[in-house]
This record gives sequence, C-alpha cells and structure tokens, in this order.
Amino acid sequence: MATELKDEFPLAILAAALAKFQPPEGAFAPGGGWTQRYGLYTIGQRSLARVGAVVLRRSAPDGGPVLRVDYRKQFPGVHTGVVEAEIRSGRGGEWAPRSWRVVYQAATPQGKALAGTRIEKSGRVVGDAIEIRDATTTRRIPRPEAFTLNWLLFDAVQRLPRAAFEPKRFTLLDDFDVVKANHTLSYRKTVEVLLGGRRVQKQRWETLEKGRIRRASWGREGDRPVRLHAYDHLGDGIVPEVYYVDDAGRLLFVVAGIEAYVWEAVQ
Repeated sequence: MATELKDEFPLAILAAALAKFQPPEGAFAPGGGWTQRYGLYTIGQRSLARVGAVVLRRSAPDGGPVLRVDYRKQFPGVHTGVVEAEIRSGRGGEWAPRSWRVVYQAATPQGKALAGTRIEKSGRVVGDAIEIRDATTTRRIPRPEAFTLNWLLFDAVQRLPRAAFEPKRFTLLDDFDVVKANHTLSYRKTVEVLLGGRRVQKQRWETLEKGRIRRASWGREGDRPVRLHAYDHLGDGIVPEVYYVDDAGRLLFVVAGIEAYVWEAVQ
C-alpha cells in the first residue's frame, strides 16, 4: 500500500516543492553518460524556498568517469554564489576521485562574475597522499583507505543495491578539502510514496432531519505511486542526509538538514 507524502519523513518536509511533481520515465543507465538537474531548496521553520539549482553532467570515457558540477545559489540580496567543478575518477573506482578542480565565485543576476571573488582549488591523489592546491599554497594529507567527495555521492547512490547491504565506510572530503572521518552510507528502506498530486478542498452534502448542510474537508488529487529506495549518509561534521532513488536508478531527492535537492527536467 502506498504511503502518503505527509507520512514519509524526511521527504514530507518537501511537500510544498513536490506539488504536481512529475517523476521521470524511461530507461536510465547510472553508469553511463547523463545530465541531471536539481532545484536547490532552503528549509525554514515555516517555509520552503527555492534558492538555486545544480546541474550534474557525467561522462564515461575510457580513462574513467568524469563528473562536472554547476552549482548556483542565490545570496541574500541580488548576487549568486557559483561553484563549478570537474571530478575525475579511475575506472571501477567511481567513489574515489583521482583528481578534481573547483572554482568558486560570485556573480550578478545576469551571470557576470564579480571581480575579486574568484577562488580556484585543485586536488589529486599522489601515491599515498592527497595533494590540495590553491593560488598560494600546496598541502598534502594522508590518503584515507576509502574517501570520496560530496558530489560523487549524488552519482554513487544511483548504483547501490536496492536492499540491505554492508554499509559503505569512508572519509569525506567536505567542500573538496575538509577532512571528515567516520562516514557511512547505508540502505534505509524501500517505500512506495504518492507523488505528483495537490491539496484540494472537497465538499459534500449531508442530509439532516431538517434539511441539508454542506461540509468541507481537505484531500488530495492527482497523486501516483512511485517506489523509492532511500539511503542514509551519516558521519562526523555533517547533518544526516537522506537520498531517494527511483527504480530506474535516478536520484530524485536529497534532504540534508536545512538544505534539499529536488529532481527537475533538464531544459
């Protein structure tokens, strides 16, 4: 039996963003090349606001997967924060990056970069170390036995088993260069959730001894059941994150504390 959205925590937090949500259809090859877009939402105490978007582009050349990230978030006021990254992984080791390059900058609403705001960093695996560079410094940190980057998790969860498995244990390089140990990614559950509908007011007439009265109540219409597979990301220095993947393997939703991502059709 399908679960109503309001009863599926933490996905219920996104109810306002999921009104009329249309799940994608058709085949999907998580291990191949694809482009996926997500609306970026900030979760407030009483509101849910779309504040930006991220586009992920994955290619799968012979040398190993490449994931390109284009992240844009509205700052208070008129400017936009932009993060553009390219992450390269070895063949058969999509979880573990072998090199990456990332650029941070602020931009105008028209997309023009603001002078003096550009920061560029890069990282690469060198033997048993990770070398991280910026414009002025180079630092080396010991390479953990298993490590990954935030955005690679968006890719990797799409190829996880759809049932319980031994949790993946790793070190997270948060924001590309902050070392956070003792992380796990594990299967949470599979659930069929009603999505795509909207809240409507329904009315019915009730006959009483001396006449009829009209009663109003709230209900939903247009929902359809969608089976989702949920995974938990827990670890030092982060808020718990939950990833929801559909039967085809597409990552549809991510809820992470006061931030969330909702799959959107690529324009």
